[in-house]
Order: sequence, then structure tokens, then C-alpha cells
Amino acid sequence: MMRVLILMLSCFVSGGTVRVSTTCTPEACLTLHLEEKLFEKASEDCINNGGNLVTMRNENELQSIKSVLLAAGEYNILNSKVWIGLALQKRNCTDFTEELNGFRWTSAPTDSKYSNWKKKPLSTCTEKRCVSISLVDGLKWSDGSCRDSAFYMCKFLFKGMCKPILLEEPGDVKYNVPFLFKPLTPNERLAMLPHGTLAKIQCGGSEDAKTFDSICVNNNALFGWTTERFCARNESCKRKNGGCDHHCFETAGAGVRCECREGYYLKDDKVSCALRNNCENSPCESECIPTATGFSCACAEGFHLTEDNVSCVDIDECQQRTCGEHRCQNTPGSYFCECKPGFRLVAGKCEDVDECTEFSSLVQFSCQQGCLNSQGSFSCYCHAGYSSSSNDSRKCIDIDECVSRPCEDICLNTLGSFKCSCRENFILAKNGISCVPDPTEKIQITQSPDHRGEFITKLSQLPVTSGPSTVNTPPLNKTNTKADSSKRKESFLGSYWILVLKQVVYVCFRFLP
Repeated sequence: MMRVLILMLSCFVSGGTVRVSTTCTPEACLTLHLEEKLFEKASEDCINNGGNLVTMRNENELQSIKSVLLAAGEYNILNSKVWIGLALQKRNCTDFTEELNGFRWTSAPTDSKYSNWKKKPLSTCTEKRCVSISLVDGLKWSDGSCRDSAFYMCKFLFKGMCKPILLEEPGDVKYNVPFLFKPLTPNERLAMLPHGTLAKIQCGGSEDAKTFDSICVNNNALFGWTTERFCARNESCKRKNGGCDHHCFETAGAGVRCECREGYYLKDDKVSCALRNNCENSPCESECIPTATGFSCACAEGFHLTEDNVSCVDIDECQQRTCGEHRCQNTPGSYFCECKPGFRLVAGKCEDVDECTEFSSLVQFSCQQGCLNSQGSFSCYCHAGYSSSSNDSRKCIDIDECVSRPCEDICLNTLGSFKCSCRENFILAKNGISCVPDPTEKIQITQSPDHRGEFITKLSQLPVTSGPSTVNTPPLNKTNTKADSSKRKESFLGSYWILVLKQVVYVCFRFLP
């Protein structure tokens, strides 16, 4: 369809270093300016010439823009940035719940449901951001600083177009289109010329030949030139078909006469043919399409023809579960989805919003420590050593591990953890919890006001001699020698265990409250 709409090949205007590529459709003309400018300067240039920076509100406009860029391929602009009329104004915030993410078109209508972002734009409320495209990115939208320079494209809307003037005899025509300040040169040939174009016609090809003007005007929705004939008509149909679009007939003494094929009629210039408007007084409810043999009815998008091929009825898209599990609201010719909380509308569909990444800077979505996204929602979690606040699940409170007495002796609570320590003359064991005697310190037993000190004192007075307590020595013989050796052994073992017992009693009493 877009190939049918593109009615003109590119033409370039060389004015120093300025190069302009122009493409016209039946409704508008697009100009690609191969001169890098700031966004504001580019927008002003388009407005001063009667247009605006180009928009991309639907797929058709994208294809039109692509055609202009491809036509300028000889200038190697594959990687070049081109401004389009989409910007986020200063003091306006990026809004990821919208298709345009808070950006707005610089010409009306400023909003649209269509979007073509390459990636999410920068989240800001204090900087003006402007959008550019490039062929290498497939015309995806990229936001950037408006202070950068780039090529730009203007769009000029027109009610209609006129075909170029066909001279019947040698002559010259110069066109002044509404959006250019200088006439087109002979090498700048347009397949269609916009409404309001001024044509300066010179017959005969000499400077003193007769000249006159003609303007492309709207005559009852049919666009044509104000002058009916251009220079003298050929006397023969053999040269350029007498200037006729369709059939040419030679008449005696009156030059040639033009006629049109069936289904067409002869326009006021007596040479051009236009498709007959068979849709006049048609019964079509919505749209009538003229054909060579009659007409056919069509319906606007979102409607379909009934069995009578004349009337149109609305298509209920909601019956096709277009919105999935979200609420669908049917409208005449269209529909819209009402997304559940935690989802947003993207290209007519509801998509999950990742609050953990997109809205982390907003108070209502910020987690103090960890954030976990889920379909339509999110949840906060706390790191080890912390617990969620009972009043606000987004906040984390330190856990006092010392309450559960994890240490053998002294416990010190820290943020997210704890630390154990020991009293004097003891050090922390390798497990970080238990206490063991400090091998570099000598154990001293102090008097206690209670019976523990008395008990330890008496315990220290236990005999630890290595021989019998009597002075009578039995006769020395083998039997007595063996008995004495056995007694000494028992006495030594007894002394060893008494020392061990004293140490155990001391340690036990040391930690008693």
C-alpha cells in the first residue's frame, strides 16, 4: 500500500552544503534536511516553512519516513541520526505507564497509542529529552539530549496534489512549492505537486515568449491547474499523443481533440482524464470506493460489512479475549484494555510492570534492602540478621541475636549480626562462641565471701605426699619393697586427681552467678 502512496522520487536541492530530499504522497510532503541542527533549530526551520517535524503515530507514517531515508541512500546516512517531532519537556517526568513514556508530539495530536522505542528512555523530571531515529536501528526511537545535533525531517500537510503540467509545444515551466523558498530547477522533477504550488509557464522557449501563471487549486475535491490549456495544442496526435492522457483525435482546422476511456471523464484542461466519481449519491453507509465499472462499499477499521454489502456493524474485539485476563471495554470501531494494578498498557496489551527496576526511586515502591518482582506486584525481603518491620514490610529491622544468648560468656549485638567475647583470663575459642582459659595467664583463686572459698581452701589442704604418713619403716625385704612401690604409685595418682578436681571446682565456681 505504501508503494502506491509514494508518488515521487527524491530530488536534492544543492544550496552550498544544504541538501534536501523531498517525497510527496496524496496528503503530504516530507523533506529530509541533510544538515545537522539542534532539535529546537530544526523544529523552528520546519515551522517557518509551513510544516512541523515529522511524526510517527502509526505504521503507515513509519513506512513513508523509511522511503525518504532510503531514497537518500547515496549520501550514506545509514548510521546518521534524524530528529522526529517527539520530546519530553523540561519539568515533565518520564512516565513508563504510557506508550509514549511521558513524551509528546510537537504537533497535534500530541498523544498516540503507537510506540516504537528501541529501549526505555532515561527516567528524569529535570531535563528536556528529544527523540531521533536511524536506518541502522530499524527506525526505532532513541531518546537523547536536545543539545545534540542531527539531521531532521519536516512534514507538510496538503489537501491534495496536482500532476505536473504537460506542455503541448516547446516551452518551460518553473514550480514554486509552498515549503521551499526557491523555484525547483529543471533537474528537480516531482511526480506530484502539492496544493498551492505556483507554476510559471513560458511558451515558445525564448525569453520574449508569452508567459503566464497557473496554480494548483481545489475544484470540488478535484485538484487541477487554473489554466485550461498550456501553450498551443499540437496539430497532430503523432507528437506526444497530442498531449492527451487517453485517446487523441485529429480534427480539421481545430487541432486535436482528447477523449477518455470508459469510467473516466475529461478534466477542464481538456487533456487530462480522471476516474469518474461513481460514488456520488451512493448508498454506502461508511465509505465508497469508485471503480471503473461502478463502486464498492467499505467500512472503517473496527467495523465490517453486513450481508447487504452496504451497512456496517461494529466488531466486538472483547469477545476474542483481546485483553486476556484484564478487563476489556468495547468501543465503536475499537476497544481498550483496563489493566489490573501492577500492569501497564503497551501497544494495546497489558504487560507486567517491574517495580523493582523501574520505580525503585519512588517512595511507594522502594524496598530498604531486597526487592522481588512478581506478576502484577512486588515484595520486599530483608538480608540475614534483619527482619521485616511489622508496620511497614518495606523496612528492615536489626535482629538482636544476644536475646537468645548464643555466646558462652559476653554477647555484643551488631547490625545484622553479633560478636562474642570472654572475661579476664579467658579467650574465645575457635568456634567464636565458647571461652577457654588463657594459656598466657596464671590462674589465681581469690577468697569468696561464701562457702566456696572455704571449700577450695580445704581442698587445697588435702595431703599430696608421695609416701606413708607414719615414720615406722617395715623391714626391707622383697615383699615390703613391692608393697611400698604400690603405695607410692597410688599416692601419686591420688595427688594428680586431687589437682584435677581443684581445677574443675575452680572453673565451675568461677561462672556460678
